[in-house]
Amino acid sequence: MTDPEVVIVGAGPAGLVLAWMLQRADVPYVLVDRQAREEVGTQPKAGIVEYRTVELLRREGFPLDFEVENRRVEFRTPTTRHLFDYADLTGDRPHYVFPQHRLVAELTTALLDEGAPLHFDCPVTDVDPDRPSVTAGGTTYVPRTLVGADGAGSVVARALGDRVEVLDRPLASRWLVVSARTAPLVGHTIYAIHPRGYAAHLRRGPQETRFYLEVPADVSGADLDPDDLRRDLAERLGEPGALDGVEISVDDLDLRTRITSPMQAGPTVLVGDAAHLITPAGGKGMNLAVADAVELAHGLVEAHRGDARRLDAYSATRLPVIAETQGFSDWFLRVLSAFSTDALAGTGSAGFVHALRDGWVRRLRDDPLLARWFAHAYAGVDPAPAKP
Repeated sequence: MTDPEVVIVGAGPAGLVLAWMLQRADVPYVLVDRQAREEVGTQPKAGIVEYRTVELLRREGFPLDFEVENRRVEFRTPTTRHLFDYADLTGDRPHYVFPQHRLVAELTTALLDEGAPLHFDCPVTDVDPDRPSVTAGGTTYVPRTLVGADGAGSVVARALGDRVEVLDRPLASRWLVVSARTAPLVGHTIYAIHPRGYAAHLRRGPQETRFYLEVPADVSGADLDPDDLRRDLAERLGEPGALDGVEISVDDLDLRTRITSPMQAGPTVLVGDAAHLITPAGGKGMNLAVADAVELAHGLVEAHRGDARRLDAYSATRLPVIAETQGFSDWFLRVLSAFSTDALAGTGSAGFVHALRDGWVRRLRDDPLLARWFAHAYAGVDPAPAKP
């Protein structure tokens, strides 16, 4: 067979967004993924899509219906509750509830219905990032551009070795990801700032809700009695008894951040979690991945037509945005978390740390300038320029 111009490794949000745009532009490509077809789009993950991400996908003509809005977030402490209408502060520009697994499933189906070259059950067994070449499912491809969109454990990223610098930082706590078959407790996001650790309530669907529960790094969800876990989660959220008897599944999430610089080395390019990891604080991971993919797609299309300048500038274009977003997530993590900050890896006072967290919540409630900054950064809205 003739080698494709682009090979994409990974059928997550970044890989599928990229494939969809290359398909529209008639750029020859192949996408390979280690999962079987029936496994794709089945694992619940992120679910909040920024306003700017939705506008970006709409401009590019993606066949996705963003209908369910999330306009408010409630900060709860054991003594106070503050319902924060961030959409009101951003000029009526909210988040949208659109689970990542739904995005993956719908794009996969749409592409396969068109006969797109998506190959599943094709694990990568060899990568040469310089040639570049990749062997997956027993077939070796030698494209002009190799794209690693294969997530946090990316085999493509590992193959780059010392061609790139990896800035990595583990954090001092673990979050339990609790997926529950139950209607949301309320019609908005809840962030509970509790002395025992952070808890969150995140809408995913009419009968699907995602929760986070912060625990020390040496505690695993498998170690906890499910009834005790439900009780602790509900109490931290200020909803005692609300989760009694609810069907749940629990996964461990160890927090870390990472930036790979540059995000391209010669003909090999990284997108999404293969290039950078961000904490779940603020829900930015999928949004960064989609924006990476859209920018890279434009660069690849223009290179296909003879102008490689945008492709060559991909890393320089994306890294400042990623660093800025990492900064917001890092700050927000310090507001939410009892254990995750660098200082708490040592001998911090839990009472002092909780007082700081409580102070930030009160400041968000009472300071209009901080509230406006948070609303725009959180919702993914570029603020209007200041008047001269």
